[in-house]
Amino acid sequence: MFQDYPLSKLIHVPLSLIPKPVYEKTVDFINVLPFETILPGVVLWASDFILTEWPRVVVKVEQDKSKVAAFVVLAMVLRTRPDALTLVLPELRESPTYQGQDKLPVIIWMMAQASQGDLCAGLYSWVRNLLPLVANNKDYSSSQSTHLILQFVEMILSSNPEARAVLLNGAVRHGEWLIPPCPFEMLVRLTFPARVEEATTERFQAIYPLLKEVALAPDTSADALKQIFTFSLKLAGQKGNPALASEATAIAFSVLTQNVDCFKQWDVLYKEHLEASVALLKKLVDEWEYHAPKLLSSSPTDTLTVEHAMNSFRMKNEIAITEGVANLSVYKEADKSCKLISTRLTPGSGGRNIMDLNKSNPAKIDPSDLKAILSLSEAAKKMDPSPLAAYLDQVLDDDWYIPAKQMLKLIHYYGIQLSQVSFQWVKMFQDYPLSKLIHVPLSLIPKPVYEKTVDFINVLPFETILPGVVLWASDFILTEWPRVVVKVEQDKSKVAAFVVLAMVLRTRPDALTLVLPELRESPTYQGQDKLPVIIWMMAQASQGDLCAGLYSWVRNLLPLVANNKDYSSSQSTHLILQFVEMILSSNPEARAVLLNGAVRHGEWLIPPCPFEMLVRLTFPARVEEATTERFQAIYPLLKEVALAPDTSADALKQIFTFSLKLAGQKGNPALANEATAIAISVLTRNVDCFKQWDVLYKENLEASVALLNKLVDEWEHHSLKLLSSSPKVSSML
Repeated sequence: MFQDYPLSKLIHVPLSLIPKPVYEKTVDFINVLPFETILPGVVLWASDFILTEWPRVVVKVEQDKSKVAAFVVLAMVLRTRPDALTLVLPELRESPTYQGQDKLPVIIWMMAQASQGDLCAGLYSWVRNLLPLVANNKDYSSSQSTHLILQFVEMILSSNPEARAVLLNGAVRHGEWLIPPCPFEMLVRLTFPARVEEATTERFQAIYPLLKEVALAPDTSADALKQIFTFSLKLAGQKGNPALASEATAIAFSVLTQNVDCFKQWDVLYKEHLEASVALLKKLVDEWEYHAPKLLSSSPTDTLTVEHAMNSFRMKNEIAITEGVANLSVYKEADKSCKLISTRLTPGSGGRNIMDLNKSNPAKIDPSDLKAILSLSEAAKKMDPSPLAAYLDQVLDDDWYIPAKQMLKLIHYYGIQLSQVSFQWVKMFQDYPLSKLIHVPLSLIPKPVYEKTVDFINVLPFETILPGVVLWASDFILTEWPRVVVKVEQDKSKVAAFVVLAMVLRTRPDALTLVLPELRESPTYQGQDKLPVIIWMMAQASQGDLCAGLYSWVRNLLPLVANNKDYSSSQSTHLILQFVEMILSSNPEARAVLLNGAVRHGEWLIPPCPFEMLVRLTFPARVEEATTERFQAIYPLLKEVALAPDTSADALKQIFTFSLKLAGQKGNPALANEATAIAISVLTRNVDCFKQWDVLYKENLEASVALLNKLVDEWEHHSLKLLSSSPKVSSML
C-alpha cells in the first residue's frame, strides 16, 4: 500500500473507510482520556507494533488483524490529538526502531494524520524530524526519500487556502518556534546549494518563500533573530555561491530591521566576517532610503545603536589600516561605507572636519576677558547652552567612531569656558564639610548647560568608555595632590575634568562602581591626602543612586577604618562616617530604597565580611566614645540592609559562622550579646543554618551554650518562626 499510492491518497487511509458515526464515537472516547500520561505512549506503542517486521508481511493472521486495528486507532488519535505526535518526536528521531528509509513512509503518514488536525503540528514535525534527514544524512539523499519528504511539506503548504495565515499565527508553538534558526539555516542551504540538483532545488525554491516568512515571523524573539543574523552573516561571505550569499545578505538585512539590537551582534562578528560585512554595508548604503525608516523609526535608541555600531566598525577599520594588515583594501572599503551611513544618520551635519571645527569653535573666549580671574560660579554663569549644543552635535558627527575622543572634546570645551577660573583644590576640601562639597561644582553650572551635557553623556557607550573616563579624570585631578605645583593651563584643564567628572558620576553612577577595585588597589588613589576627593566622587554617584553610594562605602571606605591603621585618624574616620551618615539621612526614603536595592548586579550591598567589620566597629572591646556612638547610630539600618529579606542562604550561613565566633568572645559582653542576637535571627530566617551550627558546634562550644541558653529563654518568641517555616525543622532541632 505505501509503495503503490501517493501520499495525497494515503493520507485518507484508513479513516475515509470508517463510518462517520463510528469515527465520532471513537473520537469522543479518545478525548476523555488523560492526554500526556496516555496518548503519547499509545502513539509509540502503535507505531512500534505496526513497524515490527516492516516491510516484510510474514506475520500471523491474528497479528495482522491486530496491526490493522492499531493502524486505524493510531490515525484517529493523531488527528484528534496532534500533540500526541509532537511530544514523541525526539523518540521517533533517535530510537533505532524508527530509523531507515523503509520506515520513512509510515512516519510521514503519521505526521500527515497529525497535520490534518493541526497544520502547525505537521510543519513542526517536518522541520524537526524530516528536514534534517535531507540536510545531514546521505542515507536519505535518494530521490525517493527526498521526494516523499518534500511531498509532505508541499501538501501542508498547499492543501489549505488559509495555510499561510495559520502558520504565521502559529509560528510559536508551546514556546518553541515552528522553524528555529538551525533548521532555517538548513533550509537556506538546501534552497541555494553550491551544486544545483535541478528537480530538488526547484521544489525547495517553491516552498522556501512561505517557510522563510514563518522563520522570520513578526514575533520572532530577539535571541532567535541574533542566531539567524549570525548564520546569515557567515553564509553571506561564502565564495563561489553568489545566490546563497545574496539571499543570506537579504536575510541579514531583514533581521537588522526587525531588531536593531542585532547591530550589537554584528559588532562582535565584524572582523571575523569582514568581507560579508563589507557586502552588507554596501547594500545598506545602496538601499538606505528603503531601510532607514525601519531602522530608525522605533525609538531614539535605535539611531544610537546603529550609530554606535558604525563608530565601532570605524574604530576597528582605523586600527587595522594603521597596523597595515593584509586585507587593507577591504577595511578601506568598509570604512567608506561606514562614513556614508554615519553621515545619513545625522542629516544636515555638513561633514566638517575637526580642524574646521576648532577654527570656528563656539567656545572661543573674547580676548578682552582673558585678564579677568573669575570664580567658578561667575565663569559658569557666562556659559550659553546654544553654542554648547551646536558644538556637541558637531563632535557627535565628526568623532562618532572614537567615543573616548568625544569625551575629551567635551572636557576641552569646558576647559576653554572655565579657562579664567582659579581653583583652590586643597583649600576647598579643607574648609568645607561634605554636605556643602557635594554640591560643588554642579550647583554652579546653569541648568540648561548641565542638561545638554548630560544628554551628550547619555549617548556614549557605557561600559567601554565611561568607567575609563572616571579613572582618567580622577587620576588627572589627583596628580601631584595636594601640591598645586602645576602649570596654569593644566590647572584650567583640571577644573574642566572636575566639572565633567561630577556630571558623569551623577548621570551614570555605575561608572564609579565598576572601577571600585582600581580605586581600592592602585597606588595612585591611596593615602589620606587623596581620601577627600575619593569620597567626593562617591558622594556625586550617591546623588544619582543611593545604593551606588552605600555599595562604594561598604567596599572601599569601611575596610579602611576596620583594617588600616593609617586611616585611624579622627579626621579620616570623621569624613568616612560623614559620608555614610549623609547617605542614610539625606533622603526620607533612604531605608526603603536601600532595602529594595539590597542586591545590586547580583551582589549584596553589605556582604557578610563587611557586615562583620561593621559589627566589630559598633561593639569594640575598647570604646572610642565619639566614633562608637556614630557607628551605633547608623548600625540598626545597615544591619537591616545586611539581613534584608532576600538575603541568600549562602550569605546567611556566612553570617551565622562569624556571629557564632563573635558570640564566644570573652571580655566584650556587648559584642557577644549582639552576635548571639544575629545568630538567632539567622537561624529563624533559614533553618538550614542548624546544619551549619552542627558543623561548628564543638569548635565554638561556649558560644553554642550561650546561644542554646538564649534560645531556651526566648523559646516562646522564636518557636513560631522556627517551626512554621518547614516540616523538617523539628527533626533538625
